[in-house]
Parts: sequence; C-alpha cells; structure tokens
Amino acid sequence: MEFTSALEFTFSSQHCNIFAPTLPLYSTVYQTQWGNFILSKKISVIIPCFNATQWLPKCFLSLFKQTIGIENIELIFVDDASTDNNKTWEMLTDIERAFPESIIILKLEKNLRQGGARNIALKYASGEYIAFVDADDFVSTNYFLEAYNIAKTYNCDIVQFEYDYFTESLGNVSTGRKMSPEYIEIHSIDERKHFLITEKLTYGCWNKLYKHELIKKSNVRYAEHCIYEEPLFVYPLLFYADRIVITDKIFYHYRQNSSGTMRHDMKDDSTLKMHANVQLSVWNFMKQTPYFAKYYDEMKLYFLHTYLYETLYFAKLRNFEISLSFFNELRQTIITEVPDYKSSPYADIIPLQMKLYNKLEDDINIKWLTDYIETI
Repeated sequence: MEFTSALEFTFSSQHCNIFAPTLPLYSTVYQTQWGNFILSKKISVIIPCFNATQWLPKCFLSLFKQTIGIENIELIFVDDASTDNNKTWEMLTDIERAFPESIIILKLEKNLRQGGARNIALKYASGEYIAFVDADDFVSTNYFLEAYNIAKTYNCDIVQFEYDYFTESLGNVSTGRKMSPEYIEIHSIDERKHFLITEKLTYGCWNKLYKHELIKKSNVRYAEHCIYEEPLFVYPLLFYADRIVITDKIFYHYRQNSSGTMRHDMKDDSTLKMHANVQLSVWNFMKQTPYFAKYYDEMKLYFLHTYLYETLYFAKLRNFEISLSFFNELRQTIITEVPDYKSSPYADIIPLQMKLYNKLEDDINIKWLTDYIETI
C-alpha cells in the first residue's frame, strides 16, 4: 500500500501505526507534553472507528462539506482494531489519500474502545479547538464554522450545543430536551459552585467544542476498555473552564441503531459495573487536583449521585436485576471513600438520594433495595 502524498511512520508503542499528512510550511510549532506539534488548523476532529464501513461515508461527507472549509480542519480517524478484514482501514486509507493535508489515520493493534482511541488521537491533534464525532453519527454542515465563531467571539473554553437522534426509519428525531442559550463566565469559587450544582453541561463529549489549551491544562483523559468513558474526560474540565457558551442550535446527529458496540454491551449487567468504576475513577482523579478541597461538597454530591444512585437508576431503565452482593460493593466503597456521606449542604435538593445514603449503614435486604429502585 503506497502513500505518495503522506509521511508514513510507525508509532513506537504497543498500540498503533500512524499515517500522518505532510505538514504545511506555513504552520507554527505547537508545544505539548508529548513534544512539538504543528498548529495549522482551526479545529481537530477526532473520530474513533470500529467496523464502521456502513456509517463512515455519511459521517465523512458531513465533515468534508463543512462550511468552514476542509483546509481549516484536521480529521483524525482511529481504526480501533476493527475485526472486518481490514475493510474499515481500507476505507480510511482511501479517504486519507484523497485529502492528505487534512487527514491523519491511525490503526490500533489492540482494541481500546472509544475512550482509548480518543486518547491516542489527542496526542496528535494540532488544532486550536478539539471536537469529537463518532463514526456512526454525522454533523450539520455549519457546525464547525458557527461553533468556532462563537468560541472566538467569547474566547470560550467550551461551546455546548444541541443534538438530535437519527434513525433510518424516522430520520431526525428530537431528544425532547431543550437547552436555553447562555453565556457563563466564572470569576469566583461561589460562582463555580453554583455552576457545578446546576449541571447545565451534559457529560457527553461529542456535543461540545473544546479549546485545546483547556485539555492540555487539565491533563484529562478518557477511561479506556469500557463504555460510559466520557465523564472522566468531561467532568474535570468543569473546574478549569472559565468561559462557556451554551447554544440551542442543533449541530450533531446521534444515530440510534441496534448493531453498535454500545447497544450490545447494554444487554449485559456488567455495564453497571463499568459505569460505577468510571465514576470512581473520576473521584480518584479529582482527589489529585488542587480543586478537591475547595469544591469537596460539590464533588461529593456528584460522586454519590453518579456512582450509587445513578447506577441503580440505570438498572431500572435497563431492567437489570442488581444482586445484593453488587450493591454491597457499591455501599462499601461509599463508606470507605466518603465517610461523611450522610451530610451535605445540598441535602434539601436531593431528598430521594438522601433516603438512600442515610440507609447505607443499616441492614439492607433485597426487598428494601428493590422497593427503593422502583421509586426512582
């Protein structure tokens, strides 16, 4: 296989081979923790792919048609060790060959799932801003131009926008939720505390545009080898971002299908353990930051909710039966990690959760647990 217009080299790790485009002469050197990179694009777009040939053409076309111009974006496609006899990789090489100055393709030798694939790609991103798109989804043609203009106008760390669902039978379908447009600027500890507990930002990664410098400064990474990987990336950014714009414009189209990796995993109750473990990783990450003492009550509110309460809620949504032994694992982790779990300055706004937390040291049987889950 020849790459006449690209610089081909091998990444010296256990994970991947990389085919990177020739770097333009007018680019400037960009210093990262991984070494010198070239800053020549307005936006780097990271697209993890796994057995994606069915969806890639529509996804790529939506990126190619961006009104900001293909010359202003850098597309980083990651073949996450696909098992389709190299079909995904062959499609990616065709795409790269056609647009070598705007595309990097990475081939992982070991499947790291979406989080790990994104982590690898971030090491090679050179854009001023970073966006994430999944290979089975697609975006509006005005996405990058409008989001970038918003980001530059307000010097934003994060721009969050709306998305809708897409199915082959129904087309685009509203999510049923509505974000109110808002500019958020944080100057004080009290303002950030208010921002954190109001939860105006979602924890999905792909309905946002991020300033690259913000990601570097926070040193965030995705959880790997699991689903629900995004909170470990998104939540810590809320402590580093000072300027955020929320727009109600729909830029992203999230495909709902039954054949994706995520859908199959949701049929297995090990999904619940993945979810809980990611939230524990978020908690452990935040303990190492300078913000832990300042925002302890807010982090505790988030951790107790996502690690315990939300795991039970997901079990209800997916019709999973939670064993008492698994619940006891969750309970013991809470008691160990958060000894003051019964106290919270926000107790009045979470009465249903406090009912659960106040019960943790009691002898909980499966009937009580089942009855409680039915109430949430």
